[in-house]
Amino acid sequence: MTTIPLTARQKQVLDFIHGCIEDRGYAPTLREIGRHLRIDGTRAVEKHVAALERKGHLRKGPGARALGAPSRPAGRLVSVIGRVAAGTPILAEENVERTLALDPEIARHKNVFGLRVRGDSMTGAAILDGDVVLVRPQSTAESGEIVVAIREGEATVKRLSRRDGTIFLLPENPAYKPIPAGEDSGYELVGKVVGVLRTF
Repeated sequence: MTTIPLTARQKQVLDFIHGCIEDRGYAPTLREIGRHLRIDGTRAVEKHVAALERKGHLRKGPGARALGAPSRPAGRLVSVIGRVAAGTPILAEENVERTLALDPEIARHKNVFGLRVRGDSMTGAAILDGDVVLVRPQSTAESGEIVVAIREGEATVKRLSRRDGTIFLLPENPAYKPIPAGEDSGYELVGKVVGVLRTF
């Protein structure tokens, strides 16, 4: 597993460059990058491109379109979030703590993101404190599936349960109680857990 230390904005720039090269065979200009990502001024774009070059993700030559041979990391880039800043989209830059390049066989879903697990409420499902769960974004899930829900800026990983029309978030540790998660609970389902990563 390779760690790619990119900010969320750098990842957006890199993904746009790769997408342009794949779609039309050549890289975008700095102005095109800025326009697409709503970055004011080419100077700011140049700084992002320079950072990507410095970190080994791009090879830049002379000319406006000479980003032509980026060294694409082997694998799919996955943003890992730590805590969720209240009121921000889950993948906002301030939430992203690191970016990983994962084998597509592991990160099979295109929009998958990672969430750093905090606490021991899911040990019975072999999800431990410090693990990274891979999450496929979706707003619905079946009873019995492990999901990520957010309430007041805090993300939680639990098993979804529907009992007699009532929704609960179930821990996999008898030391914790089920959490009611109906419409009035304030919980928002943001994704389904599709994998777990652990480093030793």
